[in-house]
Amino acid sequence: MKIKQRSFLIIFAVIVIFIGFLFRNSILQRAEQKQILNTLSELEINNQQISKLDTITLSLQAAENNFRMYTALWNPEYFLKYTTEIKHISGLLSELAVKDQDNISGIVGDLKSKRRQMLLYGEIKKLADSITNINLQLSTANISKSLLPVKTFPKPVVKKTVEVEEIKSEPVVQKKKFFQRLKNAILNKQEPKDTATIRKTETTYEPVEAGIEAYNKKQVERISAYYKGLLEDQKRNHARLTDKEQTILVLNERIFEHIKQLFKEYKDNSAIVDDARKLALKNKAKNSLDTIDRSGKLNFLISVLAYLGIIFMLYKLYRAYDKTIKANQLAAEQVASKSRFFTSISHEMRTPLNAIMGVSEQLKSTPLNEDQRAMSKLLDNSSSMLLSAVNEVLDFSRLETRKLSLAKTPFRYKRILNEVEGTTKVLADQKKLSLELLQEGAPDLLLDGDPYRLKQIVTNLTANAIKFTDKGKVSIEVEVKPTEEKHVLLLIKVKDTGIGIAAENIPLIFNEFSQVIHSKRNDWQTGSGLGLTISKKLVDLHKGKIEVQSTLGKGTTFSVELPYWIAPEEEENLDLQQEQVINSDRFKNIHVLVVDDSEMNLLVIKMIFKKLGISYDTAEGGADALQHIEKKRYDLVLTDIQMPEMDGMELTRRIRANADPKKSKIPVIAITGQISPDFHEMYLAAGLNDYLIKPISEMELKEKILDYIV
Repeated sequence: MKIKQRSFLIIFAVIVIFIGFLFRNSILQRAEQKQILNTLSELEINNQQISKLDTITLSLQAAENNFRMYTALWNPEYFLKYTTEIKHISGLLSELAVKDQDNISGIVGDLKSKRRQMLLYGEIKKLADSITNINLQLSTANISKSLLPVKTFPKPVVKKTVEVEEIKSEPVVQKKKFFQRLKNAILNKQEPKDTATIRKTETTYEPVEAGIEAYNKKQVERISAYYKGLLEDQKRNHARLTDKEQTILVLNERIFEHIKQLFKEYKDNSAIVDDARKLALKNKAKNSLDTIDRSGKLNFLISVLAYLGIIFMLYKLYRAYDKTIKANQLAAEQVASKSRFFTSISHEMRTPLNAIMGVSEQLKSTPLNEDQRAMSKLLDNSSSMLLSAVNEVLDFSRLETRKLSLAKTPFRYKRILNEVEGTTKVLADQKKLSLELLQEGAPDLLLDGDPYRLKQIVTNLTANAIKFTDKGKVSIEVEVKPTEEKHVLLLIKVKDTGIGIAAENIPLIFNEFSQVIHSKRNDWQTGSGLGLTISKKLVDLHKGKIEVQSTLGKGTTFSVELPYWIAPEEEENLDLQQEQVINSDRFKNIHVLVVDDSEMNLLVIKMIFKKLGISYDTAEGGADALQHIEKKRYDLVLTDIQMPEMDGMELTRRIRANADPKKSKIPVIAITGQISPDFHEMYLAAGLNDYLIKPISEMELKEKILDYIV
């Protein structure tokens, strides 16, 4: 309860913190709105500064162009324009210096320094151009005059002697015939001639030109002509470049002025459009901020109201929850009280039942006549029915408080179903009904689970079917369905040919203390009304399924699916060995101390021990039992739990605290009617070795004794 209250307080604190954050965010939102307005104003100022920077950029380009015109034409008017632009730029920079004094003042100083440097550069360039012009004005004739003269040397003379031979032939008048001349021509035969040879000798003197001197002279002439041409070309090119530069500068000035004018017009138009757009955006931003402000205030108001509503609802919810918690606590207390009541009633009923069933069991082992056997059988049936009712009430209480758990032990399901058939056949025979157990087709597997709860489920369903069937038969059909390795589904169907259940009543049959009322029957009130409810809860505890199919006037079928693991076959062999031990004569040398304040319970145990040949002593309370233990040696102590003055758990603690190690380790087994898990832990914590639930049978008692004696 306190944890839940703390949770509500935490939720309330979180909501209050959220409201605080909401208020804080509202204040921050208003501050952000003011900051946005200031930012818009600063953007407007920054745009003006950017416009000034654009003007400075254009002025710098104009100043540079004027200076280039000045250096090209040496017209002082252009230098005056250059100086004017620089002063204008300095003025604009001075206006910008209000925001950034250090950087702008440095730029202004750089501009003044640039003026001086540009003036010096102009003087130097003017001087260089003057020198160039002077050099170009020099006559190329002076270049040829300045060349060094070539030294002259006397010309060498060569003497030539020529010898001449002259051969003279005398003319022959004789003329040959045509054919004779043709023959000589073919045979290449010279005609004989008459010749005379005359020899002459002539001597002459000729001057010879020097080859090197002529070559050098020619090269000098070529070089002189080449450089004259270069100088002439340079002079012409310089003149052309000067003219072109002047033309380009003039054209550049015109283009720049045109661009400047266009840029100014574009800038003015853009400024008008930009101012209009800025004004519209500013108005829109202000409107948006106003809307946001109004929306923020409205949202804040709505949020505060919503949070107040949530707080109010939480308060109402807390009140309702508090009532629910109190109601649940009351219900839990009632359930616990009911559970304690059921447990107490169960204990009080189990004690006489233990005596009745024990005496009846021992009575059957004595010689009886026919009437006595009938009375003994009636006694068994009555006590079994009473025990069944007690168990149902107790099981329902444990299921309701979720204190019932399933045991895990190996068992043969066919043996359990055979026991169910034997138990319920008496009821079927009383109504002259046929009871069939159809399990021949199913394998006889050793399963790992709770055999008692399986028997309880099938017994409840079968007894319910017999109860509402007047003629015909009741059948129990069994099938085993493998699901995975070592795991199966046990399918059980209980069919009857009884009165059936109406469709609208089927959802109600598993409710506690509910029974279907039939106007023509007077036996519907018999029973506790918990059988089907307990069966349903036990099936759910197995994580199985139970379904109902019924036709009014024709019968009902209950289908149950229970999952089980297959147990190893070796575990059954241990059970068989234990049965052989139980049926042996190992009890004859055992000495047991029985502690119980109930004469009925002592009577039953005495009868069983006498039959088994067990030596025993009895004590009516814990103090009496401790005196017996001090005087004698016992192999086992069998004690009741609920006894006056000293109960069974306190007796066990005293035994465990005994100074004699042998006596402190005596096995102690309790007999009790309390069967909840809480008591189980208490019993083991007190030092008990084990316990038996009333009513006890002879077989159960023998098994427990042999567990700690053998």
